Amino acid sequence: STINSGDEEELQKSLLKNGLQKQLDEFQMLSAIFCNAGELQVDDYSCIDNLNGYINGEMDRLDTKLDYRFDLALLPDQKVQILVELPHLYPALEIPRIVIRSSVIPRDQERMLTSRIEQYIEEEVVERDEPYVYQVIGWIQDNFTELLQRTTGERKEQQTCKRPVIENEPIVFERLWIYSHHLKSKTKRQTIIKTARDLKLSGFSRPGKPAIICVEGQQNDTQEFWRTIKPLKWQKIQIKFNETEAVGDEKEMAALRHFEAGFREELFCEMDEDSDTEDQPMSMSLFMKFLDKHSCGYIKKELFGFQNANETPSS
Repeated sequence: STINSGDEEELQKSLLKNGLQKQLDEFQMLSAIFCNAGELQVDDYSCIDNLNGYINGEMDRLDTKLDYRFDLALLPDQKVQILVELPHLYPALEIPRIVIRSSVIPRDQERMLTSRIEQYIEEEVVERDEPYVYQVIGWIQDNFTELLQRTTGERKEQQTCKRPVIENEPIVFERLWIYSHHLKSKTKRQTIIKTARDLKLSGFSRPGKPAIICVEGQQNDTQEFWRTIKPLKWQKIQIKFNETEAVGDEKEMAALRHFEAGFREELFCEMDEDSDTEDQPMSMSLFMKFLDKHSCGYIKKELFGFQNANETPSS
């Protein structure tokens, strides 16, 4: 007998709802286990409302994925973050994205740890119909020191057999102007700052609404930065403008940088003592002055569509 498409859609929907319900149940269980202050956090609780609404049939679309993070003392004097992002079809059909972040672990090693976690899920988690984030977190907690040692070893090996530098390989300087609808999440903001600094990029990040990020440095590094932040959940994010120029050496590249002082977060707010800075509207005039000070006045048109400072919308 054939299933008509309406039934099939219903079937898929009920499978999806069933999986989402398991995600929420697992999150409740994890909250009960990791109940010390700050151990388990969700950046945006509205995602739980959205999933509940969808499961109960009050909403007909899913706007968000469930993601949360653990802050655990896995190193003697260091908290380590474990970020968990659940695709809608976890546990039955998709695997969660689980990433370890710590200020003391280099970027490339964080990536090795991520693939080691994926390997563990592929090889060791046999029963994948039921949620298993708890199992994976337990495994990370039990084996963290060994995981760290092993990936440190692998990293050293990789560094010794890095590809030889090709003589006269052109160095390309790049400056990216990235525009996003908004940026509030503390985790995202930390990731942006850490990634830019790890990659030795200069520039700034302006959280709030809209969010503006500028990074400059060697092209492979600016592109690596974009590859890292783009998959984080954004309502909308795009490279608004990029500038590239081939240079002979590091010295020429340094001369092209507009933000010599490295990478920092800038708020551009007329400070109001007792209110939360991220919720403050961006002061356009402060932002314009900042751009002019860093010889970036030309970008106003690209970012906001107006030509020069006297056309600045009032802030």
